Amino acid sequence: MADTAPASELVTLEVDGRSVEVAPGSLVWDACERAGVFVPVYCAHKKLEPVAVCRMCLVEVQGMPKLQPACATRVSPGMVVRTATEQVRKFRDSNLEFLLLNHPLDCPVCDRGGECDLQDFTQRYGPGQSRQSITEKVHFNKAVPLSDKIILDQERCILCWRCVRYYEEITGEREIVLQERGVHTLVDTFEHQPLRSEFQGNLPEICPVGALTHAKYRFRARPWDLRRTASICSHCSYGCSVFVDAREDQVARYASSDNPDVDDSWLCDRGRYSFPELNRKDRVLSPEAATAGGRQVVSYQDALGRAAGQLLRVGSDNGGEAIGVIGSDLMTNEEAFLLQWLARDIIGTPHLGHRLLPAPEISPLDFELGIAEIEECDQVVVLGPLPEQLAPVLTLRLFKAGTKRARKILRVEAPFTVAAIRKQVIGEGRVGVVAAESDREAALKLRTALTGAGRRCEVLTLMERVNSRGCQDLGLLPGWLPGYRRAPSPGMELPDILEAAIAGRIKALLVVNPGPDLEADPRLEAALKGAEVTVVVAAFPGVASRNATVLLPGRTIVEKAGTVTNAEGRVQRVRTAVEPKFAFPSDLKILGDLARAMGGELGAQPLAGPVYDLLARAVPAYRGAQAGLRPRWEATA
Repeated sequence: MADTAPASELVTLEVDGRSVEVAPGSLVWDACERAGVFVPVYCAHKKLEPVAVCRMCLVEVQGMPKLQPACATRVSPGMVVRTATEQVRKFRDSNLEFLLLNHPLDCPVCDRGGECDLQDFTQRYGPGQSRQSITEKVHFNKAVPLSDKIILDQERCILCWRCVRYYEEITGEREIVLQERGVHTLVDTFEHQPLRSEFQGNLPEICPVGALTHAKYRFRARPWDLRRTASICSHCSYGCSVFVDAREDQVARYASSDNPDVDDSWLCDRGRYSFPELNRKDRVLSPEAATAGGRQVVSYQDALGRAAGQLLRVGSDNGGEAIGVIGSDLMTNEEAFLLQWLARDIIGTPHLGHRLLPAPEISPLDFELGIAEIEECDQVVVLGPLPEQLAPVLTLRLFKAGTKRARKILRVEAPFTVAAIRKQVIGEGRVGVVAAESDREAALKLRTALTGAGRRCEVLTLMERVNSRGCQDLGLLPGWLPGYRRAPSPGMELPDILEAAIAGRIKALLVVNPGPDLEADPRLEAALKGAEVTVVVAAFPGVASRNATVLLPGRTIVEKAGTVTNAEGRVQRVRTAVEPKFAFPSDLKILGDLARAMGGELGAQPLAGPVYDLLARAVPAYRGAQAGLRPRWEATA
């Protein structure tokens, strides 16, 4: 909880003998947390409204005759709270005994074993043994599939209502309900229909016990088997924070990591369940090179030498402009910066790119509006369905802004007419415009019209991939240097590079981390076959790897360390969560080694120096932003 009230307006109270100051209107639960006193809860959740149904958090408040729920009682000046008295202890013991009356003792096979609040609180506060025979327990249905993603065990449910309230307060979809009454009350889907929500993967994290579990994680691991690493979801440009839980060399699951500025602790199902792609067995595991007798496995140094030699030869015979450099928005910022520098300063080509769509007249004005700032806008204009299709978690932010902040959400269908939209944007106050990249021109026209009329208006442009924004900021585009500075030579866009290679005008291609869109483009294979030299760095076999004259193993996003930039410009860290199956260098080191082999140094510093420091020197807005901050473009010299 963050206090935003001035110190003179804070409420002072006492918790277990400790004086604590909190904002007016705070809950006793928040005050206990601020005082460093743990209070067990089941029904309470930081993102949900208090209901006080589980009664696990009852505490003594001086002057009140009965125990009070810490999760639903507001603080008052001079309040004295006691959380560990004999009365509180006895109530917690009894409460847990009642919860365990019909709860199955199946912890050894439960997927929540080791991270279950009922298990933990019973050990800490509960009775040592049950007074009821296990044969007398009331039984409900086990392993009920609510969809292809979620399994419900009705016997384990403790009726905390979290799942029901999640669908009411967070998504507004109301797919889960409470049925029956009394001891027969149970959780189920409405009219037993399968879940259809794009956000149902959040249910197991909302559930404090093992009632709701992931089908894809079922019986795969226990928490103590996993190595948890904080990172960023790689599904889209929204940049949700995640924990990557890995077992050995496999990702076992993605778990949400609350980032109030971006995801607000929620993940979409497309992002959460995208990790199996990273566990593919068909990896590029060894460097390879084309020889007179076909392809053969070579050493890293041999492959590097061949790649550098072949690129230097083409450049010497035909000039640097005969070489095309292709990256992807699956690269880190550090890799993108190094690749564009390698292309421009070492190879000497202006022909580079990472995207199949053109990028005309780009600027930071496309991304002024922050994700969390959507809630601060008086009105939010969403141009068409694409923004929410590209970044589904945006839907939850818009729902929160509309229901909890009473903001006006205006979803506009194409064709977009600035005059028509202006008629709907009425009143005063701040306006946010959210658009997909394909509709950025309409968004900027609307911004110009509204600012010209005296309104404060900002745009958020949603892009396609995890680091589309970072590759753009750092100049992995023809005609644009890092920091949105014009390049001396415009160069060819990626589609034009492919066409030129097919026609024989581009003699060599350097391809790093080819993405799915590029791999699916029918021009790629023809371009690779049309070029004399094709140096490819790839994690998985595909069109690019099959047609490479020199192939080097690449890494997936969970095997990398560095930074990526989300659609609003927030620079976030990705960390190595899984060690690759090979002992070869990272993509970043491959680019550095290739530059050295071609005779390059980045300025006065060797490439072994911290690459982020080097890119921040080229793009001053990025200075100090690598800790999850948004660059300040107005500070760029």
